[in-house]
Amino acid sequence: MVHCCCVRDCNNNSTVTGLSFHKFPDDPSLAKIWTIKIKRNHPKDSFKVGEHTKVCSEHFLETDFINSFSTKRRLQAEAIPSVFAWSKQVVARPFIKKRRRLEEERELALAEQTETASEGEETLEVESKKSRVSRGIQVDRDTPCLHRFSLETLLEMADTTKKKTDYISHLTGFKSYERFMEVLEFVLPGLDRSKIIYCDTVAASETQIDMSVLFDSDKTTDSSEDSQLVDSENTDDLLETNARDHKLPVEDEFLMFMMKLKLGLTNLDLAIRFYISQGRVSNLVNSWLIYLYTFFGKLKIWPHRDVIIEQMPSKFKEEYPSTMIIIDCTELKIECPSSLLKQSETYSNYKSTNTVKGLVGVDAKGGIMYVSHLYTGLISDKEIVKRSGFMKLLKRKIDVGEILRGDSIMADKGFDISSELSEIGLNLNIPPFLRDQSSFSEDDVIRTQTIAQHRIHIERAIGKVRRFL
Repeated sequence: MVHCCCVRDCNNNSTVTGLSFHKFPDDPSLAKIWTIKIKRNHPKDSFKVGEHTKVCSEHFLETDFINSFSTKRRLQAEAIPSVFAWSKQVVARPFIKKRRRLEEERELALAEQTETASEGEETLEVESKKSRVSRGIQVDRDTPCLHRFSLETLLEMADTTKKKTDYISHLTGFKSYERFMEVLEFVLPGLDRSKIIYCDTVAASETQIDMSVLFDSDKTTDSSEDSQLVDSENTDDLLETNARDHKLPVEDEFLMFMMKLKLGLTNLDLAIRFYISQGRVSNLVNSWLIYLYTFFGKLKIWPHRDVIIEQMPSKFKEEYPSTMIIIDCTELKIECPSSLLKQSETYSNYKSTNTVKGLVGVDAKGGIMYVSHLYTGLISDKEIVKRSGFMKLLKRKIDVGEILRGDSIMADKGFDISSELSEIGLNLNIPPFLRDQSSFSEDDVIRTQTIAQHRIHIERAIGKVRRFL
């Protein structure tokens, strides 16, 4: 059977002597990397990996093969194709030739100086030549190499599994590349970008930074050109208007969106990294934000009470078996509003700054079950429970049987909502108040301690969210 290479623009087949053909790895994550590397991952590409899908040996380095006495060539377990016609290989040849030429000139100068000059003059000339050689080498080393930032280039830079994990974790917050792709496949089945309703396309006046103009080492710049590069009023001359012609793969769109969330990068920063316009970045981020908000908003994150009880930790089930949810509020710092009214409404005495406040609910294991909209930081915990619609949600859960009358809610002292909960048949577990007593009783102290021990779950869950932001 004749095998053909599946790499884009490669016409090799098994009739060509000296070539070996290699099937895709069984590991799905490694096979996905192969697909990205050979550029067959475009949504419009009907490419599918099958039993006879092969990649020829021309796309691997010699170090990718196992050294054996067998005539059949075998790949290393983690080998990845990396040699392609479109790859920008680092060519060391011109640099080596230039260095040899400089060395020859230096030797010739040394020979001439030996015959005609004194020892002191010879040494001076040698040092001069050495300095010119070092300057030439330094220029070659400092010449920048431009690449559009993408998931593919990120995987190319990560030559080990640990580096790949560290890069993905730092940029996106996901624990691994595999988790990143799993989430992308989950929110966008089949990586079908048609499911996303993109915002209005970038207007024709939108611009794109031409990096080749900024770093063109082949052209000498005079003082007028130098002033153009640093003069902010003339930066428009360095921009092009072809933003719509540069479409990102859907993986790169998701990567850029997660970098925006995780690192808080500006649109200009992302535009330079991904080689697109700021307007395009804004449209993509807004489109993904709306899509994911709608997608995750449809997911049911509040499980049935039977599931909650089944997954309760044993100690929690022993002490608070009827507690279905633990609630607490969290505050996020914001910029000081220009409006004096908004300044006073958002100022938090607890944080001593301007904040917005939201209500969060978790189960006994720390899984998030409820997240409210955000309100001004001045609002009390009790008031946010009323305004957020949390009480109405509890009533609907009772009506459909997902929680029962007699079940409990656990909270801190700030949530004095026992009367509101009793109206719908629920109980409230909060630390006891001192009231008219001079001190807490032994039972009250034990109750306060046990509630504090179990409330640590929601504090940890909120902490994870805050660390991500």
